Amino acid sequence: MRRKSLDLYILGVTCVWLIAVIAIYARFGTDQINLYSNDQAAHLSLINDYISVRGISLKFDEIVNWRYFIVLPAYFSSKIGFDPVLILKFSQLVYLVLIYKLGVRFIARNHIRVRVWHTALFCGPILIFMSTLALRDLAIGFFSTVFLLEKNRFGRMIALLITLLLRPHLAVALLFGWIVSLIIKRYSRHLFIPIISAFAIVSYVLGSYSYYIGQSIRTSAPLTGAKEVFNQSKFTRLGANFLGLQFLTLGEDVVSASHSTLFLSRIIFFDTFTTPLLFIVLLFAFSANWTQMRTTVFYSFLFFYGLISQTDWNSSRQNIPFFVSMGLLAVVGIETRRQAKTTGFVS
Repeated sequence: MRRKSLDLYILGVTCVWLIAVIAIYARFGTDQINLYSNDQAAHLSLINDYISVRGISLKFDEIVNWRYFIVLPAYFSSKIGFDPVLILKFSQLVYLVLIYKLGVRFIARNHIRVRVWHTALFCGPILIFMSTLALRDLAIGFFSTVFLLEKNRFGRMIALLITLLLRPHLAVALLFGWIVSLIIKRYSRHLFIPIISAFAIVSYVLGSYSYYIGQSIRTSAPLTGAKEVFNQSKFTRLGANFLGLQFLTLGEDVVSASHSTLFLSRIIFFDTFTTPLLFIVLLFAFSANWTQMRTTVFYSFLFFYGLISQTDWNSSRQNIPFFVSMGLLAVVGIETRRQAKTTGFVS
């Protein structure tokens, strides 16, 4: 695919974003902040009710809880007349374009000619939809992907730090997965299967307990143990995450839409199940695909799932940071197989 035609993605996404943002406001007006997620309303409240009244605090807890990295630009923009919700949405569009550029560079770095269908796996419908909302998910997706895919150590550490400010438990999961990948890299091939199996269990268990450790640190409450770590519902929920069907494992108090509506939405947001499914199939089908980068993503995801399994919340939105890296690694895996190579990809 020519570079000129690749730029059509940015043009197309920008046009879709403009139409969608206008349509959302025309349909919902100021109630748009309650569409899909009340995090949009929370961001507006942080701007209008917290920062405007209390000022900018430099305490670490408030830097994280008030989501300064994405909220402050919208706050300062509002002081010169811009709508903060629109600025938040525009920032998500910018991060979507940055994710696209990062992905294209990664694919090209692996000596693969970028094709249109590639973008559907790492920059597809669910990410485009998220760019029309005043959320933080695409910012998190971009910086977590920089940490996972880029080679520059300083850049990776900065990306991890920003991820920490936006979603601390995800940053811990990424760091854990990276450490595990370094450990596994040191073992010989004949121990590979038992080692990856053992670390899979360890990642999930440590992730489960880390939720309570984090809560204890954050609230100064006594440390408690994880609940129902190895029961059937937790593993069913894990499988549902790879199929984009988390809503089937959650109660009506968590999921407001009907199952039929959510099933139909998967036709549009097909990347919520094709991307993780292709990643896991390609990962386990050929042992040569277990490079350090794939290992980092896999164990980071297991640790992250272990953590969120201890909560009542689990959605495709939480998995967006992994959709990007999983999609890119799936693309490379598919294309290298197509080219009949046996070494996987350049990590």
